[in-house]
Amino acid sequence: MKKTILFTASLMFTSTIFANAEIYKVKRGDTLTAIAHKYHLKSSDLRRANNIALGEKLSIGRKITIPEQRNSRQGLASNLTLNASTASTKSDSFISESLKAAALPFNAQKKLGHRYVWGATGPNTFDCSGLTTYLLKSEGITLPRRAIEQFQKGIKIARAELQKGDLIFFDTSRRKNKIVNHVGIYIGDNKFIHASSAKHKVVITSLSHPFYSARFMGARRYS
Repeated sequence: MKKTILFTASLMFTSTIFANAEIYKVKRGDTLTAIAHKYHLKSSDLRRANNIALGEKLSIGRKITIPEQRNSRQGLASNLTLNASTASTKSDSFISESLKAAALPFNAQKKLGHRYVWGATGPNTFDCSGLTTYLLKSEGITLPRRAIEQFQKGIKIARAELQKGDLIFFDTSRRKNKIVNHVGIYIGDNKFIHASSAKHKVVITSLSHPFYSARFMGARRYS
């Protein structure tokens, strides 16, 4: 009897969520992460609700079910907005844009200045792939630990098609061996955040910087 009551309650709860669900139609340039952040949801929850496979490309016009769970996350949204308003003037425009675009660049910005430590995966120290592994895990996406392995996953993105939240990869070796050994997170405006061994911390760098521009190996999207 007890199990029957629990099952019925669970069924009623699930029915209520989807009865009140909003439908979002995918537009050009949308990613699952950006849609999830727009509705204050985790991308992993949105993926499960719509049976979307990890790395699956969203077709334009596809209808995405948005479960009615936003109210429980309004407090989180308010805190993010408050943090953005108290950040430095130099970063204001970036934070404002990333809140509209995707959670990943915004969360990466909060790690600026954290110390680089080889092999570290957070939450307070990172190496380059440790930072990307840590931040994507918070979005429900599990990546291999090393940059070269991360480069082998996800959807291949041309440099001209970069969007906020894409990972960008480099060969930073002196001899340019054409082997990926560094990764960062694209944040728009031709810039990326990465844990830099040269700067000994998490920093923002222009993709037009001669060193990185010449060593760009490609980009991947994990929406």
